[in-house]
Amino acid sequence: MCFSATASFGASAVLGAIGILAVAKAKSKPQRVFGSIPLVFAVQQLTEGLLWLSLKDPGLASCRPFLTYTFLVFAMVVWPFWIPFTIWLLEKDQKRKRLIKGFVWVGALVAIGVCIILFSYPVEVVTPFCFNCPGSATSLLRHHLHYEFSIPQFVKNLIVAFSALYIAATIITPFISGIKKMKWLGIVFLVSYLFAINFYNGFVISVWCFFAALLSFVVLWIIMDLRKEGTV
Repeated sequence: MCFSATASFGASAVLGAIGILAVAKAKSKPQRVFGSIPLVFAVQQLTEGLLWLSLKDPGLASCRPFLTYTFLVFAMVVWPFWIPFTIWLLEKDQKRKRLIKGFVWVGALVAIGVCIILFSYPVEVVTPFCFNCPGSATSLLRHHLHYEFSIPQFVKNLIVAFSALYIAATIITPFISGIKKMKWLGIVFLVSYLFAINFYNGFVISVWCFFAALLSFVVLWIIMDLRKEGTV
């Protein structure tokens, strides 16, 4: 999370508990895979909590690059594929399922493209006193983590394109699904993204991931609803 190590660890614990409950309540393998979303978010928030500590503790400085890349992989690579994929597994309507599958491939394209870009350029973590240091990638500012990528302009244009596809894969897919209440997953994603853009511009990656983690409650809600309906 973008606010503090304590907040990140607290969020990780809550999300982990929700994920365990969601998986336990699931009645089929597709439901268990879908129910694992909060668990993935829990690991992601744990990683950013450790990243906060590495910025403050010199003894953890050697872990910063690993923690930075790990968090960015979760935030930028995992979700555009995992969200549509888990929804595709759950969907029973064949027409909707074929349409969702297209977004699974879109998400896979985004994941591969962003992963290549991410590991083609160095990422560093700096202290609050070095926010404007050349080549800095992550900084502390106003209690937020800012991820700044040192990439050429043509790659930035690719990132913009991938961002649009990312949003399409994660936000549009839930609205396509015929599963009751699934649209609320898309609504939470959309509202959290608009909130991050409007109120935390410059910290979108970290802030959006925190607020998007709220969809873990929606995931549990959907699992409970499927269980009530006896849907496999």
